[in-house]
Amino acid sequence: MRKLVTLSTFIFLFFKLSAQYKHDSIPLKSGYLHFYTKGTGAPLVLLQGGPGFSSYYMRAIADSLPGYQCILIDYEGTGRSQYRKPDTGWVNPDKVVADIEKVRQKLGIGSWTVIGHSYGTHFGLSYAIQYPQHVRQIILVSSIGTDNRFQRYSNDNAMMRLTDQDMTTVGNIGADTSLNAVDKEFKMQAIFLKSYFFDKKKITSFLSSIPVLEKTIFFSNDFFNAYFDQPGFWKWDIATKAYALQKKVNIIQGRQDFLNDGTQEIMNLRLADSKITYIERSGHFPWVERPTVFFPLLRSLLK
Repeated sequence: MRKLVTLSTFIFLFFKLSAQYKHDSIPLKSGYLHFYTKGTGAPLVLLQGGPGFSSYYMRAIADSLPGYQCILIDYEGTGRSQYRKPDTGWVNPDKVVADIEKVRQKLGIGSWTVIGHSYGTHFGLSYAIQYPQHVRQIILVSSIGTDNRFQRYSNDNAMMRLTDQDMTTVGNIGADTSLNAVDKEFKMQAIFLKSYFFDKKKITSFLSSIPVLEKTIFFSNDFFNAYFDQPGFWKWDIATKAYALQKKVNIIQGRQDFLNDGTQEIMNLRLADSKITYIERSGHFPWVERPTVFFPLLRSLLK
């Protein structure tokens, strides 16, 4: 009985929290493009990374911003917008930008602030390049620059932060036939995320914040693989167009983010109106590791 009560309480709380978000969708040729809105006020679109994550993990940022209309999007092929199998024929940055613009048009928003995290910073900059008239300002959290060249060494940088014991544990998880696919994925993520966090103790709370009902759609490996396999992946470079943007850009980086490689400083110097702020003792998810620093900083940038 106690387990039943606990489960009922969890489901009640999940739907109560979810109810704060208005869920809507836009018809596509194959299925629907799902998105969520929360609150009223100046509109902000929050763009997740991966590439392949659902928008869910960005809710922690949206929840910290009362007085704003926050918009989160499950790009086609991710989250709840998984109706056709992702492939290299259509998974690319321009398709993500097109999805973002569909949502803006659906909501009738004239202009909004674009907040991107990780690969969402690529999507945010690309959107601003294509639709500058609809962008007030840009906030890049854990920026990865203006091209994909960092991927040539990022995996090595991540792996060097893992121990032999970590990799043994990953192997044991993969061989454990008692685990279902979702539990196996999240247990492995708990190991791999050690590269992304300065404070490893925060990994558990980050993963446990994802409700059971969201875990099956939290990450799309098919989208991830198609994105990296697209023919133009290594040639993709928006530097020239990004540096020509006449928009205010704020860059927020965790000081200990393993993806910091100097391109963030170059961007800050070359963008027309830019400021970079480092959050100390933080990796790739600064709002998880240093919320008392990150959230006041973000709110100050939005004023």
